Amino acid sequence: MSQIKRLGVIFLVGLFVIGGAIQAQDESKKEGKSERQHQEKAVYACPMHPEVKSDKQGECPKCGMTLVKQDLTEGKQKEETEQQKGSAAENINAAKKLLFTAKGQLAREGKYGCCIEVPCNQCALDHQSCPCYDNLKEGKPVCNECYSGWQRGEGRDKKIDAKKVKTTLSTHSH
Repeated sequence: MSQIKRLGVIFLVGLFVIGGAIQAQDESKKEGKSERQHQEKAVYACPMHPEVKSDKQGECPKCGMTLVKQDLTEGKQKEETEQQKGSAAENINAAKKLLFTAKGQLAREGKYGCCIEVPCNQCALDHQSCPCYDNLKEGKPVCNECYSGWQRGEGRDKKIDAKKVKTTLSTHSH
């Protein structure tokens, strides 16, 4: 009798091991299939024209910007929908706050030394730095936004004559 019980126990353990292996294999196949489906459904969209979508990377036909791969997980879609619900003015104000924060970070990192009282946005957006004050002290031109600030009397260094400030802006004549 005890030999029959041992064989029964061994048989049951064997069934559990085989069943577990089969279940793990099925789950692995499901995960692989899910990953392939997610990869196959890649969607690229224009940052400026979200209505422009493509299943492959390329350029926006409206503005020429590179289409960016979208993360289409449910949470990401919900977040994007929430952001789009705000008015244009609300979105612009949010962008201004982000830009202000980024300029502060750049200044703390020593990458942003603007020469006007209200620091320019142009350099931060174009280069993630602002070398205008250093350029100004060396007699080099400053960005157009800083130049305009100097012409309005908003220069930070009162020892510098606004009339001597140069810009990278090229003049246009007919």
